[in-house]
Amino acid sequence: MSSSPLIMITGGNGFIGYAVLAAALKAGFRVRAVVRRQDAVDTISRGPSVQEYLATGALTFAIVPDNTKPSAYFEAAKDCSYIIHVASPLPTVAGDLVSPAVAGNKAVLEAAEATPSVRRVIFTASTSGLHPFGRLFPEHPLNQALTLGRSDEVAALTAETRVPNQPLASDDAPGFHRYVNSKIASTNLVHDYALAKIFETSHFSIVNLMPGWVLGPEELARNRKEAFLGSNLVLGWLFSDQANLTPLLGFYSGHNPPAFSLTVHLDDVVESHIKSLDTEIVLGKYRSFLLASGSPRGPIFMDAADIVRKELPKEVADGKIPFAGKLDTLPIPFDATPTERDLLGHPFRSFEEQVTETIKWYVGLSD
Repeated sequence: MSSSPLIMITGGNGFIGYAVLAAALKAGFRVRAVVRRQDAVDTISRGPSVQEYLATGALTFAIVPDNTKPSAYFEAAKDCSYIIHVASPLPTVAGDLVSPAVAGNKAVLEAAEATPSVRRVIFTASTSGLHPFGRLFPEHPLNQALTLGRSDEVAALTAETRVPNQPLASDDAPGFHRYVNSKIASTNLVHDYALAKIFETSHFSIVNLMPGWVLGPEELARNRKEAFLGSNLVLGWLFSDQANLTPLLGFYSGHNPPAFSLTVHLDDVVESHIKSLDTEIVLGKYRSFLLASGSPRGPIFMDAADIVRKELPKEVADGKIPFAGKLDTLPIPFDATPTERDLLGHPFRSFEEQVTETIKWYVGLSD
């Protein structure tokens, strides 16, 4: 076991991070989970999928209270062959999100530079870094063009889409506004670093993974309240008319905002991370991949109701799925087929699979 490659993974106590951590262990890697607090160690350690690896020592921990310091990850990265950086401030966090997101990415890059054993760094970015905050509103000119059938005026989002850093949002701005700005800025930092250094002087390569709304069962969620703390929230309208995105997006109270039609199954996100470790699958020094199913348009969120009625008739008949709310869809053209071709080697799991597996898991949780 000690000869197995060692991966430093940040954010392992979160939805995506834990799933990636568990999959890396199952694939035979050793994992050093880097977290900021002891309670995050405790959260990971109660996961069923990691118990055997805790016992064998394949899973270890490092606590880094302040991951924004330049040398924050130097010690944690020692002897690592890979770094997977999932940790990033969420839109529910108060205050400035840009500074810690950028500083965290920078600290990871500096740790990789200082660690000769590191072969590849994987950043878990987001499709939120591919558009400005204003694009989330139906009134945006590009969305209006789509509504009026002028799709030829709207470029499709791809893994190569770039957005300039945005003007600083106030600390009391809507959470998703600050989050989008942080994703744009942190992604640009990595891109600029790659252009400046990665092709000439770095001993490691970089992969950027940019998922949309990630849907799927969350092993660490113990009840229904915890199940919708992450991006599974976009299916919350099936159960409550209060489970909407209004507080995050900054819409007026009582207005149900639409959401971009960019979704992906958690299993595809995890598989993308594990395959990105393989330098024979992902060639070159710098690659980016968009993770979203159903190119070029994605799903219609309200179709989830018909999917649930078809796939989970017993749960519907038992009244476990009340169809209490609604969520409109904001269509956006995108192209994630290079990810299917060059990384996954198969199509993304469908929206039907995403919805069915997530809701079947959710209704089995305690209140």
